[in-house]
Amino acid sequence: MQPDLELCKIVGESVDRLVSAQVFMSGGAAALTTRNVTKELYEAAREVQREPLTYLAARALLERVTPRSTVLICAGFFDPPSMIDEADGPLGAALLARSLCVALDATPVLVTEVANMERTAYLLRALGLEVLDFELARTTPFKASVMPLAIDPRRAEQVVAELFDRTEPAALVTIEKPAPNVKGYYHTGIGLNVTDLVGKVSYLVDEARRRGVVSIGIGDGGNEVGMGKILAACQEVLPTGTKCLYCPCGGGIAAATETDILVVGAVANWASYGVEACLAAALDMPEAIHSLAEERQATAAASQVGLIDPTTGLANGWVDGTPPVCSESMLELMRQMVELRLTRRRSSALMNFPKRWTERGVAEQTVAIWAWHLAAGVEAYFAREG
Repeated sequence: MQPDLELCKIVGESVDRLVSAQVFMSGGAAALTTRNVTKELYEAAREVQREPLTYLAARALLERVTPRSTVLICAGFFDPPSMIDEADGPLGAALLARSLCVALDATPVLVTEVANMERTAYLLRALGLEVLDFELARTTPFKASVMPLAIDPRRAEQVVAELFDRTEPAALVTIEKPAPNVKGYYHTGIGLNVTDLVGKVSYLVDEARRRGVVSIGIGDGGNEVGMGKILAACQEVLPTGTKCLYCPCGGGIAAATETDILVVGAVANWASYGVEACLAAALDMPEAIHSLAEERQATAAASQVGLIDPTTGLANGWVDGTPPVCSESMLELMRQMVELRLTRRRSSALMNFPKRWTERGVAEQTVAIWAWHLAAGVEAYFAREG
């Protein structure tokens, strides 16, 4: 069965509008991004790419990922002062991994810093995926692997080359992954220099480009992988511009790393859910987007391993300053966008009863009978009242 890219695009349009609505703050706890920058970043990305962003990401995966092929998913943002990764990114990565297993029988390989590898594995297991060594995982459905992204640049370059040789990926997806600015420095949303705390993800993107592997960057605040596609817009829109409050580099927080496809949302996890929704629509497979129960399982697992909300530093299930109900509501709206459209295509569905009734050829006769009945009732009413 060929994917229904038309329905995928229709859903993508709606999903894009939903996930680009700024519920709270773009970029999580970044005090400098309390203004509504999501809309401007989204519109810049849309102008460059023309079509719905979540649709473009889903289509790229549909076109390239075959059963047992590998998709690299990179996430994890080490967040001072808590000095642990935030939940935005790893949650979306684990849930997208599940979706790719269900929808495309892929082998997801999650790539993150060594300090975050065990937490990432825990999230995958919470969603029912067994975490194994790659050579074993690639042989069987619903298995995944976790591999390291080095912080030291020289080691990162070597590790990334070996990673691509070993996995031969069909696609690379990054979710809420900090990327270097024009001067090579990595920053938090408020402009704190975290270059020495985070994996050198730019080597992953560069290697994907060299090998012709499609790259998809998902972000929300302008300092993540992929935002290089709209670098000028980020530098103009972000209140920090080309400066940082807490870093003297003079390059601003805007990321210069460009991906083939950029997806922008108010929260990166939500944008990732949108890609799941588009896959589900294209494949007539509502199971491809995770359920509310799975959302709650993943959120609980993230809290248990200490993944934080950057606005408070607490591992309380919140993401980018929003309580779990916000993520759950976003998910449920996206699920309904898919399920209602797919249900409507089933002729026996209850929502198609009016159409079936009309097609029986009794509509005009029934309307005429009811018109006479209503008219008679009106005459009788006024006769009594008169």
